[in-house]
Amino acid sequence: MVAPPVWRHRLQRIWLGGLLLPLLLLVPAARVSAAPEQAPLGVMVTDIGDFDVQKKTFGATFWLWSVTGDADPSILSSLEFPGALKVETLESLQEATPAGVWVQKKVQGIFRHDWDLRRFPFDRQRLVIRLEEADRDATQLLYRPDTRNSSFHQSLRVPGWRVQSLQLLGGQEQYRSSFGDPRLPPGSPSAYARARVEITLQREDRTAFWKLTAGAFAAVAMALASYGLHVDQGPAVSPRFALLAGSMFAAVISMRSAATDMGAVAYGTLVDQVHLAALAYILVATFAGVRSWSLHRRGSDASRIHRLDRRLAGISSLVLGVVILTLIRGAMA
Repeated sequence: MVAPPVWRHRLQRIWLGGLLLPLLLLVPAARVSAAPEQAPLGVMVTDIGDFDVQKKTFGATFWLWSVTGDADPSILSSLEFPGALKVETLESLQEATPAGVWVQKKVQGIFRHDWDLRRFPFDRQRLVIRLEEADRDATQLLYRPDTRNSSFHQSLRVPGWRVQSLQLLGGQEQYRSSFGDPRLPPGSPSAYARARVEITLQREDRTAFWKLTAGAFAAVAMALASYGLHVDQGPAVSPRFALLAGSMFAAVISMRSAATDMGAVAYGTLVDQVHLAALAYILVATFAGVRSWSLHRRGSDASRIHRLDRRLAGISSLVLGVVILTLIRGAMA
């Protein structure tokens, strides 16, 4: 039997190498482009409270759960809570099921919230709890929100508030840094799986509003009473201006007290607007007192001065009422 020539063996080797080389090159590429794990993530909020407007925080207790396809329960253990001041795990459970390892965690924490009080006490607050993967980046792990099972407990009651809705949203958090990962090029960005729990509350308690504005309305009543002290009654001028000064002082103190109770904010609230309207009303009453005293000094008829005072008192009171009602309706819209 005659052996095949050497050149034929070489051709066969080149031919086999040409077939195998693309396959070998595709193996690492497939690993790099492999789809990230889609981990389900759900939440059940059981308690909300500890609202602190001045510290801009709120407290919440909730259950988290997930299901992993292998025996690694790190999907919840590697979670972090951006924007949280304090977080502790109250309970941690896991159970093997035909669908994978079912992992649960009960969490309690204090979270930051920028309380928007522009429309207080008709405000609506959207409390946000942020969750983010701290271990694997978005090329390895993404969250799939379990929206059908995520909710708040039916017995959840927040004094003075009504819980309107809860939403669980997924996505990715982008960073302009590789955090020093030596496997990535220097300066390259990175992304990690994130989720947002958004709880919408509607304020129902209105008593705090009247407590904060009672001083302003009392000051308005004092200013209105000053119109009854006529300048032609001898010593009435001094009590009239003393009453106006007292009403101005009461309005300013009430405004400062309301600002202390609500916390320092960089915008005007409905309570501030009510106080400013009361201060404007007092200034008009002061102008009326100065004008009446000036007319009396010039010898004007007393009955004419009284009519002007009554007219200005009625018009300014009507305007004040319309302004306050318009402010309240605008806050309720």
